[in-house]
Amino acid sequence: MTESTTTVPPTADQVFPDAAGFGFAELLVLLNLRRGPAATDSARALRLEAELADSSLLSAGASSLVARGAARVEAGGGLSVEGPVAALAAVLTAATKRVQVNLLTADAVDNVLAIESADYRMLLQPRAYLSWFAMAQRPDITPAEATFFIIRKHLEDNPSGGATVRLLEDPAPNQLLIKRTGTGWTVGYGVLDGPAEAIREEPGLTDTQVLDRIRSIRQD
Repeated sequence: MTESTTTVPPTADQVFPDAAGFGFAELLVLLNLRRGPAATDSARALRLEAELADSSLLSAGASSLVARGAARVEAGGGLSVEGPVAALAAVLTAATKRVQVNLLTADAVDNVLAIESADYRMLLQPRAYLSWFAMAQRPDITPAEATFFIIRKHLEDNPSGGATVRLLEDPAPNQLLIKRTGTGWTVGYGVLDGPAEAIREEPGLTDTQVLDRIRSIRQD
């Protein structure tokens, strides 16, 4: 597969789908459209770093994107993407911030990965068969507010559950832990799978205080 490409960003009047699904091989193609440290970091966040240069997967991913009309082959052999797919490629290869949100229940963990660049903000969720769903973050709220919205909805549906927030660019492994306690919130800081060390908890917080803690862990 030729790795050269053209990307045409979406215009203001283009409508983004609520969510678009991508296979992992398709994401590898988008990550290779502009290889560099940002693309490598995004691949690591998506757990695809080991496959980033796999030519057979890149060929399969390019064929899949073209077959479903998400990309086209130009006369010179390069791959061209535009609109929302170009926006996803752009944020993956120019991201400055990647925030992982784990949504916890007693027997399961779901993930949301927020990837942000100077121009775009996307949310990605892993789904079956190594696929990912991508959606644009709401433009009328801040990324921290979007994170809080996701966590609050999860805990409304799973009152006994919890959530963690971690900035992947931060070399420290600390995470923000959030749970519902009555009409308020309890947050803590710690490493879930690290050495046995007491989690520092702050109980009885308001929505505004939790949002402040999310901004802090995100380093906004």
